[in-house]
Amino acid sequence: MSMNNFEIWGWDKKDRTMIRFIKAGDVFCFLNDKNTYCFGRIVSKVSIGNVAEIFDFVSLTPDIKINEIEESKRLIDLVILDSYSLFDKKIEGDWRIIGRQKDFSPTEFENIYFAYGVGDSCRKVDIFDHEVPITELEAKGLQDYSPLGNYDINDMIKDKL
Repeated sequence: MSMNNFEIWGWDKKDRTMIRFIKAGDVFCFLNDKNTYCFGRIVSKVSIGNVAEIFDFVSLTPDIKINEIEESKRLIDLVILDSYSLFDKKIEGDWRIIGRQKDFSPTEFENIYFAYGVGDSCRKVDIFDHEVPITELEAKGLQDYSPLGNYDINDMIKDKL
């Protein structure tokens, strides 16, 4: 990754992003329950939202430098964000797209799956929205294929910060 691949617009550029404009590589920021700012990146789009990674970088301000993005590790497993309520309609929390990594390609995220269904109708879904049938036992070991909101994400990260 070189610095030329990033555009950082900042917190105040726009407070709302319509879901049709959210793209893989978008860097986002949100105010967490501890009144600090967390950061992450959109990995891909799926039918129910956007797959995202949350970085382990936290700040007292909504500012992040390119080297801080490049040096960040993933705080939790990939999640599916309810992009409509977080970024577009702003129903809960304060989440904003603050930049973009141009030419972002989610190649390092192969073999990551989410699951839904019960009994004989369980399916696993990858980050590119490809689905295959699986057994209920296989589904138990996978994260739910369900979009998460502000409360859900803050609950997942609270013990990791």
